[in-house]
Amino acid sequence: MSNEIFNLVKSIVGAGVLSLPAGIAAFGNAPSAVIPAVTLITVIGAISAYGFSLIGRVCATTEASSYREAWDKTVGTKSSWITAFSSTFSCVAANLAYSMILADTFQNLLATIGIKLSREQTLFGVTGLVLVPLCLLKDLSSLAPFSLLGILGMAYTAIAMGVRFFGGDYREGGRFFKEMVVANGSSSSGSSSKPFFGNKGAMSVFSPNTFILISMLSTAFMVSF
Repeated sequence: MSNEIFNLVKSIVGAGVLSLPAGIAAFGNAPSAVIPAVTLITVIGAISAYGFSLIGRVCATTEASSYREAWDKTVGTKSSWITAFSSTFSCVAANLAYSMILADTFQNLLATIGIKLSREQTLFGVTGLVLVPLCLLKDLSSLAPFSLLGILGMAYTAIAMGVRFFGGDYREGGRFFKEMVVANGSSSSGSSSKPFFGNKGAMSVFSPNTFILISMLSTAFMVSF
């Protein structure tokens, strides 16, 4: 059970950490946009939790060990291919999404040590050398220690960000303010490093771009299925 918990938490929280900032920025650029974003996270999380509970109760009642078997015993065998197809499609789509994210990440990391690869080369390399072998594993419990390490890493990052935020290190007069913003309002590299806030706040949640955040949340929670 502990192995499953570590893997699930890392999958959900990891996907959320990677996507939430971009998802919120897609429809808002003011601090008040966080309010509807947190509401959406809570609502979609509650719906997902109810779905997990419902599937577990159905499997326990019917003594089924898979989605398809539970569907066979509750709805019928003729349409059980729907669950098999949707589960397969979900895994394929999630792997594709993570392949793209990892390719961009590794491309930037390799560039810092002087190795320049195209996005396509990095994508095929990460997918073939890392993701495919992991997908061939029949038991994911061996990944639990790495999931725990990832959770600890995210916790450390969150604590470090909290210390810097509440300590005011990046505010005007803080110890890192001068390194972040120089006299002309830009960093030494010529691009502004000071956070910029606009006027798209809580009401911007009614923009169609909100569906970008909803899609990201759905993907993050769906990975745990």
